[in-house]
Amino acid sequence: MTKADLNERDKRLQRTREAMEREGLDALLVAGKGHWWTGRGYWRYFTNFHLWGHDGLLLIPKEGEPAFTNNSPALAARIAQEGWVTESRGDVYIVPRMADYIREKGLATSRIGIAGFRFILSAGSYAELQRLLPDVTFVSADDLMDKIRSTKSELEIVQERELWTMAKSVMTGFGELVKDAKGVSQRELIAEATKPVWAAGSRDLLIFIAEEPGTVEVPADIPLRLDDKLRFHLEICGESGHWCEITINCAFQPPNDLERKLIEDELIAFEETRKVARPGNRLSDVAAAFNRVMVQQGWDLGEETTHFHFHGQGMDTIERPWFSQKEPWGQSQDWPLEAGMVFSYHPRRNVVMPEGNWSSGLNEDILITENGAERLSVDWEHRWRSMD
Repeated sequence: MTKADLNERDKRLQRTREAMEREGLDALLVAGKGHWWTGRGYWRYFTNFHLWGHDGLLLIPKEGEPAFTNNSPALAARIAQEGWVTESRGDVYIVPRMADYIREKGLATSRIGIAGFRFILSAGSYAELQRLLPDVTFVSADDLMDKIRSTKSELEIVQERELWTMAKSVMTGFGELVKDAKGVSQRELIAEATKPVWAAGSRDLLIFIAEEPGTVEVPADIPLRLDDKLRFHLEICGESGHWCEITINCAFQPPNDLERKLIEDELIAFEETRKVARPGNRLSDVAAAFNRVMVQQGWDLGEETTHFHFHGQGMDTIERPWFSQKEPWGQSQDWPLEAGMVFSYHPRRNVVMPEGNWSSGLNEDILITENGAERLSVDWEHRWRSMD
């Protein structure tokens, strides 16, 4: 895996400070939490450290070196050793230590944006910041931070491609292992299949398996059935901290005509949406292209859903912007697309299918380019694979 270095750190800080200048901020306070959905990514982005637990606050002044607090003194020392942010204080009570930093850096009467204001920083911590720093003007900087992270650097795109190369190899290996897995439990098979994920330095893993239509389960200590179809889904946080999602469809019995038509039509829709997913268009335009093709192919899409058709993907498994068609659930961010954005693509409506038929299970990670969306998998096969 290609490593991030101090040059990459400096580029990230420069982009952040340019955005701070545009917003009239004297500093940015970044909240971090050891949570794999939201919280780790902010911290990894600036410290290059995978926060497996604990809470933290990172201060990025407009000028001068960043500083952080973390509620484990031992962990704070390890983060500092990484070398990206070396000014650190570890204390169970992170807010008083951060208030000290803010005063020492001459920011006690400044305007400070908080990244993670809505989803990461606790209400109690915010109240304590206000009490200790009554002359600081705090404002939400969630949009600022998420828009910065939504556009990936050249290095991040390289790391995403490398992650996908590993993920495809693992899933291809699963497809071979499952052919000879009679009498093996779901857990035993997946423990064997995912060994290469951990050997590659991955940090987190989300696993789902399905052996009948309409189900999505974590692996159980039950024998694999291997009598119809099997779907295996992985969401992998690689060594660089970036995530990807990949699915394999295994057929021990051939898909019926309707199942085959659904996957073929969704692949047609995928190609059309990739053409629309270019800078200047919006996620709603991409969703509309998917709907249009599926209706043209004769499908009844049913009611709008709260499912995320697309969501940003990077150092958090779900990043903004995200988009679902049913409003106001999810409070979708229909931001203009920019080159360098990466999305998890899995549009879904309530496609009306007779009971007992399988959905397509199609999902992919896409990179927005000037010429449309590029498949980060390059050539991953989404169709049902015969296990004969």
